[in-house]
Amino acid sequence: MQSACFFIFGRPIYWYGFIIVAALLACKCETLLVAASPSLNNPAADTGGERNAPMEESHYRFTGWDGGIGIAFGSPATTIPDVLELGYDIVWGAEIFARESAAMGTSMFRYWNSIIEISLKGPADAYDFSGMQDKQKAAELAFDAWAEIQYGAKGLSKYAKVQYKPDGTYGDVYGRMDLSSENPLVDAVINRYMKNFDDQGITKGGVGLDNTGVMPEFFLKRLREQCLKRGLGIAANGCPDKCLKYIDFFCNEGFPFTVRFARDTMAKGFNGIFGEFTMQHLSPGEFKLYLKTRLFNRIVFFGYTNGGVAKGATYSFYFRRPDVYHHQRWVARKYIPLSRALCRMGRVKEKEVGATLVGAGAHPAPAGGNAASTVKVDADGKVFEYKWSKRVDVQEMVVSSTGGRFIDQYGKNAKNGGVYLFVNSTKPEEVECNAGALGINASVVVFDEFNERLLDCRLADGKLAFRTTEGPALVQIADRKTIAANILARVRVMLEHQLLQRKFDRETAGKSNLAAPIREWPVFCREYVLDGNVKRSGNWSMKTEGGTYKASRWNHYQRRGAGQLIDVNQSAPEPLVLTAYCKADAIPRSDKVDLNNLDERMKHFDVREAYTCCVRLYLDYQDGEWPEVHSGYFTPGTHDWDKVEVRVTPKKPVKTAMVLVEFHQPEGVAWFDDITLTPESQPGRNLLAYGGFEKDEVSVKEKQRIGDEYEALVKKAMDTAASMIVSRKKLAELKETIGPHRRIDRRREDGALFRLRTPRLRRREGETGEMRRHTAMIRPRF
Repeated sequence: MQSACFFIFGRPIYWYGFIIVAALLACKCETLLVAASPSLNNPAADTGGERNAPMEESHYRFTGWDGGIGIAFGSPATTIPDVLELGYDIVWGAEIFARESAAMGTSMFRYWNSIIEISLKGPADAYDFSGMQDKQKAAELAFDAWAEIQYGAKGLSKYAKVQYKPDGTYGDVYGRMDLSSENPLVDAVINRYMKNFDDQGITKGGVGLDNTGVMPEFFLKRLREQCLKRGLGIAANGCPDKCLKYIDFFCNEGFPFTVRFARDTMAKGFNGIFGEFTMQHLSPGEFKLYLKTRLFNRIVFFGYTNGGVAKGATYSFYFRRPDVYHHQRWVARKYIPLSRALCRMGRVKEKEVGATLVGAGAHPAPAGGNAASTVKVDADGKVFEYKWSKRVDVQEMVVSSTGGRFIDQYGKNAKNGGVYLFVNSTKPEEVECNAGALGINASVVVFDEFNERLLDCRLADGKLAFRTTEGPALVQIADRKTIAANILARVRVMLEHQLLQRKFDRETAGKSNLAAPIREWPVFCREYVLDGNVKRSGNWSMKTEGGTYKASRWNHYQRRGAGQLIDVNQSAPEPLVLTAYCKADAIPRSDKVDLNNLDERMKHFDVREAYTCCVRLYLDYQDGEWPEVHSGYFTPGTHDWDKVEVRVTPKKPVKTAMVLVEFHQPEGVAWFDDITLTPESQPGRNLLAYGGFEKDEVSVKEKQRIGDEYEALVKKAMDTAASMIVSRKKLAELKETIGPHRRIDRRREDGALFRLRTPRLRRREGETGEMRRHTAMIRPRF
């Protein structure tokens, strides 16, 4: 399918390949009538529930979940480039550009904590009672001042119990609010959140409640009434069973939910989604296994931290780690569109499932009211924060928590839109379908969505039988035209997300200090700046400064840098050469670390104090393992431009590579410039965009022209996927227009610059030049 890719945006896109697959599936037909795709961000409700739910009924439609993943904190749309490609649906926290993010389809659950954890001294010196001798009075005044800033009302300490707690994790003032009855604090909290939603035009998401363990039902009911008026929902980090009827999104830290627990909770009437704020960064293979076994059971992955919350979170937050999320992109491209297709189609009631597993142990009965929550809370209702030193074996966790053997069905009729079956198991399974109940006839085939192949099937005596090749499995049952149409509908959604992402990037360009100065170089850990006074060549270099500071009681050394992902797509192993230059001022030392050692890699995610000044080359073979890492270390001290070169002969063909610039020091300054990644056979070609950090390479007018040209191309592809009658002739025309004989050259800033280049134009211009042109692949956005 790779031969069907064409190029733009830095990632392989498979939508053209999907069109080819669709045509092959429909090869017995002269034409293929493409079904219209559902509109974005409008998931159908499960056919097992009522469309207009009563106030107390939970439902995932109030979460804005569209089958994708979530990210906790950090304004992900601003900090992660092309975040929609990762399947980004929900943020636990907020987006800086709330209105623009809402237009992009982001569901925002604004964080609110019922537990008071603040400090006697406010941020940015907004207030300071730390000098008072009466610490209890100081704590009350601090809460009054903090609450006035947060909620716009004075004297709210009357409705809270606070105490001075010098050893607190997140501050030295700790307490609880009185939410048990009508009072000014309850009104202030709810009114402030609803006003923010109204003012910012937020129609997807709601309030994310932390520490919900003993929150009064009075407050939950009041809050839910106001949320439902706006079509919004409630999320809870930890929740007792009695409160589930008010909750649409049930979440917790770590890996607390088993598939069986999720199904048992849904059997009690919970019809929302589950979210796991993962506290362990996952390799691509672990991420793939997680999505296949968790996401299709409505347990949603949330990128969060690695191995801790307060002490270890500062540098390990998901949104700050391009060395994690970049390498999960190829997994998300495949599985998120499938999850979204199921979300839109809607799951049928268990008693209406028209397929069974052959053999003992199929369809275990739900435990009903016997399931106990795995979420731990203390006497104050505060959720237990998981901390551990041992890494979770994801394979073992999945096998031990699979939930038994069962089938979930999406869609009701193979002749009318098709039927999807998710076969939950850890091994291949024999499946029998009731042909009459599912509308199955002789034209129906069984398509294995995970492996993209047709399965052998037998239709006899009113039953369609087939065997899956692995567990779990997702199959589509329909005739060839319907399967092809459903594939093309998914393609159209992917292309719609590309346009939404570009619109967001245009509207927010240059408006936030959280965004990287150059979009192709997203921030690693903390922000860097571009320096026009110190540079090796051109007009700019990347500047990183060391230093020390405290966060949540722990010391930190400044850790800064950036990472860029490149599609290499080697057909055979070929050496790659990374070169970079660094100028240093008073850098204490530069220690070497072997990141191919798993223990060292895990420490690297969390480390707060270290001495690092280097560039790293990550090679991803897309075999599911952590990328292979090769590092080049710069000389410490004070010196002019120092060069490092890292030459690597890959073990097998490289799919993607990432270059990471990393600076982690208690003091000193480092400048980086003229970074190149070059195939050994093409010494003049730099695979990196903006390797010299020349942010002003291209005029605004030129960027606009090329951006318009690209968007026109995407819209043409959308029309092809959504509404055309695709025949062999049309496919040939499409291939001529956008096929492998054309490329799009990238010289861009903030994802806005593209230029179509024919083979003749490439020969005339040459492959090198001061613009450091970079050939890239299209990146699908879901």
